[in-house]
Amino acid sequence: MLRTISKQWVLWLYLLLTASIISIFLKPLFFEHTTLGILVGTVITTVGAVLLAAFPAYLIAGAMAGIIRLPNWLQTMTTVSVYILAGMPSIILGIIGFLLFCNALGFGWSMLSAMLTLLLLLYPTLVTAFSQMLRPFNDRYGKAAESFGVHPLELLFRLSPAYQKGKILDVLILGWATSLGDTAAVMLTCGALTGFPESIMDSVRLLNYHIFLLAMEIPGGMPEARSLSLLLIMFLLFLFILPRVAHRYLSEA
Repeated sequence: MLRTISKQWVLWLYLLLTASIISIFLKPLFFEHTTLGILVGTVITTVGAVLLAAFPAYLIAGAMAGIIRLPNWLQTMTTVSVYILAGMPSIILGIIGFLLFCNALGFGWSMLSAMLTLLLLLYPTLVTAFSQMLRPFNDRYGKAAESFGVHPLELLFRLSPAYQKGKILDVLILGWATSLGDTAAVMLTCGALTGFPESIMDSVRLLNYHIFLLAMEIPGGMPEARSLSLLLIMFLLFLFILPRVAHRYLSEA
C-alpha cells in the first residue's frame, strides 16, 4: 500500500514539474532576430555531421561487436579512444575543432568546420549505440554467417541493415538530437553570420548558438530565446516520436 502511494506521489510530482517547466514557455512566440539562414544552416550542419560520423562509427562498432576481427592491441586502442572522446568536455572539442579545422586546415569559420567538430562529438555516441545494436545480432547470426562463408563486411553492411533498418534509424536520430543540443562544440567553429548559406564553406550561426546569444548578448533577446527553446523542445519531441512511427512503417514494409 505504501509503495503504491509513494509511486503515485512520484508520478504527480513529475507531472507537476513537467507542467511548471512547460508553463514557462507558454507565452506569445517572438521571432525578430531569427532568419531562414539560421534554420537552414542548422539543418545542413547537423544532418551532415551525422552522415559523416555514421560510416566510421558503424565500422568501428562492428569491430567492437566482434563482427570484424582486429588485433588485440588495436582493439584496445580503439576502445580507449572511444571512451576518451566520450568523456571529453564539448568545449575542449570546440577548441580542437577551432585549432585543427578552422586554423590548421584553413576551413575558417564555416559549416564544414562545425560538421567535423560535431563528428568528434557524435563519434563515441554513435559507436556505443551501434555496438549495442550489433552485438546481439552477431551473437545470433554471426557464427551461422561465418559457416556459410559470408564475409564480415557483407554481414555488417548488407545483412545487418536489412534486418535492423529501424534500429539504425533510431541511432541516427539519436545522433541528430545530440548535435542539435550541443552549443559549446560549435560556437567556436561555425561563426555567427545569419545570412542564407550558399556552400558548406560559408559561416552560419547555428540555432543552439543563436539561442545562447539571444539570452546572453543581445539586449531584449530573452523572449525570442524562450520561443526558440520551445520550438526546439517540440522538435526534439518529434524526433522521439518519429522512430516509433518509422518502426511501424518499416515492419510492415
